[in-house]
Amino acid sequence: MGLIRHFGHRDVRELTTRDWQLYIEGLARKRSDLSASTRNMLMATFRNVLKGARDDGLIDTVPDTPRVRQKDNPRSFFRFAPLVSPDRDEFEALLTGAKQLAEDRVVIRGVEATEELYDLILFAVSSFVRPTITELYALKHNDITVETEPERLLVTVRDGKTGFRVANTMPGAVAAYERIRQRYPDVGGEDYIFLPGYPNRATAARIIQRQFNLVMERTGLKHDPVTNTGRTIYCLRHTAICMTIIRTLGKVNIYNLAKNAGTSVDQIERFYAKHLPLSREMALNLQSFGEG
Repeated sequence: MGLIRHFGHRDVRELTTRDWQLYIEGLARKRSDLSASTRNMLMATFRNVLKGARDDGLIDTVPDTPRVRQKDNPRSFFRFAPLVSPDRDEFEALLTGAKQLAEDRVVIRGVEATEELYDLILFAVSSFVRPTITELYALKHNDITVETEPERLLVTVRDGKTGFRVANTMPGAVAAYERIRQRYPDVGGEDYIFLPGYPNRATAARIIQRQFNLVMERTGLKHDPVTNTGRTIYCLRHTAICMTIIRTLGKVNIYNLAKNAGTSVDQIERFYAKHLPLSREMALNLQSFGEG
């Protein structure tokens, strides 16, 4: 983006906040398509160079470089009752579509759809696990412990986006997991939970993604009219978080939810809670950490 070209000939001891502002304003005129996150990335790079100069004793302080304010867009998810009326429940329509795909024995690129997709959807939404190669598709049976009082699974995510974590699930994950064990009775602890016959996890993820996309096309759920964006299987994670907030009337312990989902309180409030109905009341309740 021209940081070296623009500042490379300058003496680092002479750089000021005004120099940065002139650079970013000129860049904005040339590249109006640059996102706020890209501009903030450039700012971080610029600051890191100046911090190195400060640490080496070349300058005393790092000039101020104001961040560009980013717009937090709501995450797309499948709407559900009571957020919408039962006849408009998108999540139930998705589950029905997944079950119908299996009943129709649809074959996609040589792989026949089974009720495994249905159970994967339930498991993902009940566990908050990201439907990615390093999280959902990496899970093995040794990573699952069935617990009672309350009924739940303990899911060990070994190399997730935010590192290692052990998460409690909602009860729906238990029934889904039991059906998975019945589907593959001969698997061992080191076998993968989903599509264990495919050692290449990228291949397993593509198979599920193709089936999931077909279900969305059949049910008319591919496009989210509220966010005006296309949905992907990652929307299951967004659905899980939104469903927990809504169905507990915002009384869920936000720290516990963030820990289970492998995210932060700030992320949940910014991208989920404040975009849901009664967002202010929910945010206040969530930030009370269950008190009062």
